[in-house]
Amino acid sequence: MPMESRTAPDSAPRRPVGGLRLGDILVAEGLVSPAQVHEALRLQGLSHTYMPLGHLLVSQGLITKRQLASVLDRHQRRSKLGDLLVKTRALTPEQLMIVLAEQRKGKQSFGEVVVRLRFVTEDQLRKALCLQLHINYFDLDTITLDRSLRTLINARFARKLGVVPVARVGNKLVVAMDDPTRTLVVDDLEASTGLDVEVITSSTTAIRRALDQMYPGHATLPLSEHPLDASEPEARAAVDEPHMLSFEEMDRQSDERPNHLGLEGTSGVVRKLLSLAVDRGASDIHLEAVDHRIQTRFRIDGVLQELDLAGLDKQLNANRGKLMSRLKILSKLDIAERRRPQDGSFRARVKRDGEFTPIDFRISIIPSYYGESAVIRILDARGLPESVEALGLREPVAARMRQILRTSTGIILVTGPTGSGKSTTLFGALRSVYQPGIKILTAENPIEYVCENFRQHEVDERLGNTFAKYLRSFLRHDPDVIMIGEIRDSETADLAFRAAQTGHLVLSTLHTNDAISALPRLLDLGVDSNLISSSLLGVLAQRLVREVCAECREPYAPPVELLADLLGLPAEDFPWYRGRGCQSCNYTGYRGRMILAELWTPSDADVMLINRGATFDEIRKSARDSSLPMAEDAADKLRQGRTNIEELIRALPHSALRQLRLGAS
Repeated sequence: MPMESRTAPDSAPRRPVGGLRLGDILVAEGLVSPAQVHEALRLQGLSHTYMPLGHLLVSQGLITKRQLASVLDRHQRRSKLGDLLVKTRALTPEQLMIVLAEQRKGKQSFGEVVVRLRFVTEDQLRKALCLQLHINYFDLDTITLDRSLRTLINARFARKLGVVPVARVGNKLVVAMDDPTRTLVVDDLEASTGLDVEVITSSTTAIRRALDQMYPGHATLPLSEHPLDASEPEARAAVDEPHMLSFEEMDRQSDERPNHLGLEGTSGVVRKLLSLAVDRGASDIHLEAVDHRIQTRFRIDGVLQELDLAGLDKQLNANRGKLMSRLKILSKLDIAERRRPQDGSFRARVKRDGEFTPIDFRISIIPSYYGESAVIRILDARGLPESVEALGLREPVAARMRQILRTSTGIILVTGPTGSGKSTTLFGALRSVYQPGIKILTAENPIEYVCENFRQHEVDERLGNTFAKYLRSFLRHDPDVIMIGEIRDSETADLAFRAAQTGHLVLSTLHTNDAISALPRLLDLGVDSNLISSSLLGVLAQRLVREVCAECREPYAPPVELLADLLGLPAEDFPWYRGRGCQSCNYTGYRGRMILAELWTPSDADVMLINRGATFDEIRKSARDSSLPMAEDAADKLRQGRTNIEELIRALPHSALRQLRLGAS
């Protein structure tokens, strides 16, 4: 019977011990002694009714149910249901062979076939499973359900996974599961309820009737008649979380749900984590599984930093397993899937100045050796620029950008590495050109910021919704302006330039080091040189550099060899400042970022060279006269004391540093 793998909740994963029996594995992991295994095997041999070795050890109090489940799942040592039915004499070996042969003919599960052939009843099948999983079987029709428990598990989740809350005793919640083989769901239920969960099972019809009694008025999702050995579940967590949570609501949920660890509930831990990140201006939260703990870091001003978590770190690690489950629930992800990467999103309201402000969070979870790691991207739309002017471009660049954005046809490209602010620049440009009389369509992967004045579309290659497919469809929707999140293949590049030639203003991004390098990149993608020369309005290349912290800024003298190597100038030719480090900047010396940009708008001479297929060096030399270089922008920021030489070396491309040296000599 396919089973979900899991790792021990409080330990680093161990590699499976190949070829060993269960008793040998338990001894190897230090859970029991050889003598205890020998005695359990002796008792097993004396018993007239078959009982698995692990269950004997549990009944003797030598190991816990959770330890047994962890070992069985990690080392894939659970008995197959057919073998178990033979061992309990509910099925003969000959019948087992017939069932397996019949199963290979079609798509039915083992449980469906064995019951259809009437070799065993559903009750026999379930009772064998109970023996395998060491759980109890009850007739739910004879139990009075406490309907107040439905607040702990919402209707959609309960019906999709066939889970009924039956009773609560102190910090223990008893649930009946139609498919108790979904062992990972137990951890996720504990994460969402803050309670210890004990699983029982009953017949499918009894569970269906219990669901109707517990959740009247909700549409019934059909349960499998024999889900006990169904193929591995791909059930996505169907949790009726509100579309938007305020941090105060998350805190209230935490306070209302008791925690058997004696710590604040997982919802409260998540609330504190998100609040801290938003307050400190972080763009990303990194939750990294490291050995027996979670390392928490925040990307602030483009650099990963560790913050003083003031006790939050202990709460994060105490709730390590439940933390990921809570984040999955918020993001509508599959809470039972821990072996494949998953991406999702959620929205929360942050209270600022007495008002709630919505903030979007995008999450990516990946499995690693020590467990799952997550990165949460914070998408605070309040930071979006209202126009090109608000981007912080120096005036010559901003003026030329405004000029080419007034054009109704052509293509404008923004280039730079990941994290250089290209998406922010695109939205600033779109907001500059927007007016009620025009239609703006975007294709993004993913949608980061929602703007009501644009018609936004998210790329999903699994569904075939690629950038190129959207571009073709956009042309039939009468747009004035089209924004393509990224040109990454030949088809998208060709369609984008053809759209630019047919009366549309197109904006998009490329990954290049500088503005002029967009040309060879487009040629490599197969765009015709005549299309490029006739459609390309301009290329803006940009970087984000950190500003010296205004709270702790002080004059300093950079190393002489550094200045000589970079600028060829003595130190006194520039005012040099650095941040000595303070609480305001987390002792980094920097707080906030600003844009450094260069803009190339092809001149007539550049266009002629492109058309005749001149070499790249010839075109680059000509483009110097039609470009506003990044090096000039960097020199201006240095003279203003807003940044320093060490930050420029970290953030600027080599070509800009070379121009800075040439310009200063």
